[in-house]
Amino acid sequence: MGKNNDRHLLPRKPVWNIWQGLFLVAVVTLIEWPLGWLKTPAHLDSASGILNFITIGLGDALLYFTAFGIFLRSMRLTFHDLGFTKPRKQHLALGLAFGFLLYLAVGYLGNYLTRFLGTPAPQSFATAVTNVNTLWEFGLLLFLGGIVAPLKEEMFFRGFMYPPLRHSFGKGKGLLLTGLLFAVLHLDVVRFLPLFLGGIVLTWLYERTESIWPSIIAHGTWNILMALALWTLR
Repeated sequence: MGKNNDRHLLPRKPVWNIWQGLFLVAVVTLIEWPLGWLKTPAHLDSASGILNFITIGLGDALLYFTAFGIFLRSMRLTFHDLGFTKPRKQHLALGLAFGFLLYLAVGYLGNYLTRFLGTPAPQSFATAVTNVNTLWEFGLLLFLGGIVAPLKEEMFFRGFMYPPLRHSFGKGKGLLLTGLLFAVLHLDVVRFLPLFLGGIVLTWLYERTESIWPSIIAHGTWNILMALALWTLR
C-alpha cells in the first residue's frame, strides 16, 4: 500500500489491524517498565521532579514514534498513511474551534460528574502544572501537553486504531469504539465519560477532514486551555 491519493486520504482498507497497534503498545510498555517510566512521577513539587516528568514524557513519545516508524517501514508504509497529510486551512481552524469547545464541554461535564462520583485524584500533568514556580517550567509543560502528547495520542488512536475499526464495523461504530478505547486506555474511571466524548469528537474530526492535523490541533488546544486554567487558578 502506497500513499493514498488526494481524493481519499483516510485509509479505507488499511493493511494493518488493531491487534498490531496493541502489540506495539505492549512492546513500548515492556521497554518502559524496567526504566521506571510507568510509575507515578515523584517530587512533582520540585523543579527536579518536574524536569524528570518532562524528560519521561519526551522519551515516551520518542519510543512510540520509533516503534510505529519501524512497523510502518516494515509494511512499506509511511506516516502519511496514518493521516499526516497536508490539511486545508479551514480544517486547521476547525480543529482550533473544536479544541476550544472540547475544553468547555468536557470541563463542564467533568465538574458535573464530580458531584456524584467525587473529585478524582489529579493526573500527574495537572499536579505538575499546579506546582511549577517558573515560566520556563510552565512553557516546557505546555510543549509536552499541548504538542508532544497530542501528536503521540492522535497518531495511535485516530491514525492507527480508527481506520481498521472503521473498516470492520463501519463509520458510526468505528467512531464509538475509538472513543471508547481512548477513554479506557487513560485508566481514569471518574473522567471516563468526558474522555469518551472527547475521543468521539477527535475521531470525527479525523473522519471529516481526512487529515490527523485538525485532531492534533483540537487535542493540543484542549490540553493547553486546561493547563492555563490550572495555572491561573492554582
